[in-house]
Amino acid sequence: MADGKIRVSLVSGPDRTSTVSEALDLIADQVEIPDRPVLIKPNFVSVNVPLCATHVDAVRSTLAFLRDKGVESFTIAAGPAIGTADEGFDNYGYRPLADEFDVAWLDLNRDDTVTVPAFDDDLNAQYLNMSRTMAESYVVSVTRTKTHNNVVVTLGLKNILVGTLVGRAEKQKIHQGSRAINLTLAKMAQHVAPDLTVLDGTEGMQGNGPVSGDPIDSRITLASAHSIAADVVGLQAMGYRLDQVGYLRYAMELRGLTLDDIEVVGERIEDVQIDFRPHDNIAGQLTWPVDGDWRPVFDAVG
Repeated sequence: MADGKIRVSLVSGPDRTSTVSEALDLIADQVEIPDRPVLIKPNFVSVNVPLCATHVDAVRSTLAFLRDKGVESFTIAAGPAIGTADEGFDNYGYRPLADEFDVAWLDLNRDDTVTVPAFDDDLNAQYLNMSRTMAESYVVSVTRTKTHNNVVVTLGLKNILVGTLVGRAEKQKIHQGSRAINLTLAKMAQHVAPDLTVLDGTEGMQGNGPVSGDPIDSRITLASAHSIAADVVGLQAMGYRLDQVGYLRYAMELRGLTLDDIEVVGERIEDVQIDFRPHDNIAGQLTWPVDGDWRPVFDAVG
């Protein structure tokens, strides 16, 4: 690995139990866990559509990796937009994880809150209530690779940002126009972001995600200990460009990063890339750029 590079692992294979473990092992020396509670955040946007949710086996392999790193107890947290966290834990087979690991369950829609700034449809300030527990934890995002109906793709960062909003009303407030939601996600990412990301694209969702899309046998798994790097590589492995995904492009610029700062280990992107069919309304999603310089607009809300 080149000195100073952010490492993202990219693994290909049909068995998520082994590919998640392999992807995490490839970045293990970059995973440093501070003295904070460890919170695992799967994606349960709906509790009744298995294809839209994080497969339990991806979480199981992640928990095993972290236990080997010395973590003794975990909180598994979800804040579904459709259904309750308990329904998701039950329906998606998560409860047996407590037989293997020291696990506590958390419904993020019922958590105490802290306030974060955001944008309304006119790009003026609004404020959102996010999970206090997530703000105070070492956050691990484990999610399926999916297309999205507002921001092209939904990966590790967005799983955390929307999931951290406490209650369905807060989740609805984030869904403003294309310009606003991308700025909001970038603004929120300055307050909470994953410390470790696992993207399970063993079977992804393409088309009209994040709930109503179709399966794609993509067989990609990615991991990174950087807050956005796995997503930046993941979107390319899904056949998209960084300049199409506003919130991730903003997040890169805010961190002073370019694609040259990221080193991909394992597979090469071009060898495993598979094009995910976009959402039907992709043209509208690509209208995210603001007129002129985006930074004054971004900095005006804080």
